[in-house]
Amino acid sequence: MSATDKKNLQGNFKPQDAPQYADVLQCMRCGFCLPTCPTYALTGRERSNPRGRVALARAVAEEKLEFTPAVMEEAFFCLDCRACTTACPSGVRAGEVMEICRSQAHAFYPLGKVGKAFREFVLEKMVVSPDRLEKSMIPTRLYQRLGIQWLVRHLRVLKLGPDWMEKAEGMLPDLEKPLRPQLPDVVPAKGEKRGRVGFFLGCVMTLMYPNVSRNTVRVLAHQGFDVVTPKETKCCGAPHLSEGDRETARQLAQFNLDLFLAKDIDYIVTDCAGCGAALKEYEEMLEGRAEQDKLALFRSKIRDISEFLVEVGLRTEGLKEVRTSVTYHEPCHLCHAQGISKQPREIIRKIPGVELREMNESSWCCGSAATWGLKYSDDSKKVLDRKLDNVAATGADYLVTGNPGCHLQLAWGLREREMPQSVLHLIELLGRATPED
Repeated sequence: MSATDKKNLQGNFKPQDAPQYADVLQCMRCGFCLPTCPTYALTGRERSNPRGRVALARAVAEEKLEFTPAVMEEAFFCLDCRACTTACPSGVRAGEVMEICRSQAHAFYPLGKVGKAFREFVLEKMVVSPDRLEKSMIPTRLYQRLGIQWLVRHLRVLKLGPDWMEKAEGMLPDLEKPLRPQLPDVVPAKGEKRGRVGFFLGCVMTLMYPNVSRNTVRVLAHQGFDVVTPKETKCCGAPHLSEGDRETARQLAQFNLDLFLAKDIDYIVTDCAGCGAALKEYEEMLEGRAEQDKLALFRSKIRDISEFLVEVGLRTEGLKEVRTSVTYHEPCHLCHAQGISKQPREIIRKIPGVELREMNESSWCCGSAATWGLKYSDDSKKVLDRKLDNVAATGADYLVTGNPGCHLQLAWGLREREMPQSVLHLIELLGRATPED
C-alpha cells in the first residue's frame, strides 16, 4: 500500500471528516500514554485509554470493525485533554482522532428530530452569533439579580432533577453585562509604544469573565501595545469541534481568518486557552479551503497572552507588589494542545510579592473538558477531586489558571468542598500589579 493510500484509507468510516489512516497507524502501542489518561485512571479499561481508542479507529479504517456504539461512546468519553499527545514518543494525536470520530458518530447515529433541531439551534444559530449569545444571558442575569437564584439554591429545588442540571447552575459565576459592547475598538498603548495587537475576545470570556478580558486589554496597553478588538469576532469554533460539528467550525474559522488578516496588527492575542488551541488549528481545519499563505500568516500571529508577554518581554517597571501565594493549574489546551507550560510560571514569578507554590500533577485535567463535565458529572467529580487534593496540599491563597472552562469547574469544586482558595485567571493576578494609569 502506497503512502497516499495509507493516508486516505477510510474503510468503514464515512467519507466526510474521517480520521486520516496515517494518524492512527503511528501508534506503537508502547503504553507511555496510559498513566496520563484520566479516563483510564477511572475505568482501567483498555478501550478507554488513548492506545485503545486509536486501536478502535484503526480497526474501523481497516474494515475489521464497524463504527459501533462502543466506538461512538469512546469518542465522547475521551476528555480530549491531549495529555497523551504530550507523552507520546510517536506524536500520535489520539484526542484529535476522537474529536474527528465525534463527527462520524453524528453521521452514523443521527439524533432524533427534536435532538437534532436543538443541536443545530445551539451550534448553528446561537453560538455563531455574538448578539444572540449576549441577549440569551439576560434572563440568567435577571435570575441572579432578582434573588431567584438564592431561592432555588436555598430550597435545593434542583436536587429533584438530573445531577448535571444542579452542577450547571452551581457553576454560574456572578454575571455582569457582556464586555464586547463596552470595549473600545482601539485602546492606545501607554508609554513607549511597542506594537499593535488584535485581541481575540472569546465567547465565554465576554459573557462570564468580563473582568479577565478587561484586564487583558489594560495590561496589553500598559505593556506598550495598541489593542484592537474587532467587535465582529465570532466564536473560535472550539465548541463545534468538541461536539463533532466540523463544518460550522470551518465556517467560523474562515470568517475570523479574513476578519483579523484585514486588520493592521502584528499579533493576535487571546486570554482563553481553548480559543488559542482552536485558532492555532485553523491551518489544518482550512487546508485546501483557504490560501496556504494566508493560513500560515494567521497561524504565525496567534499567541496566548502568557506566551505573548514572555516573548516580547514583560515590562516590570512600575508593577505594584501583590503579597500573596498562588498555585497554578495548567489548562489542558494550553500545556498539552499548545505546549505552553513555562510561560505562565515566568509571568507569575515576575509579579512582585507573589509566591508560586507548585502543586503535584499541575497538568492533570480538572475534569471540565467543555460539556464532558456535565455529561459525565460523576466521573468529572472524581477527576476534579484528585486535582483539588493537590491544590489543598499547597496551602496557597489562590488557584491560578488560564481557561474559562477550568475556571468554572475549579471554582465550583472549591465552593462545594468549602476550601479557602478562590480562582484567578493569570491576567487577573497580573492586573492587580498593573497600575491603573
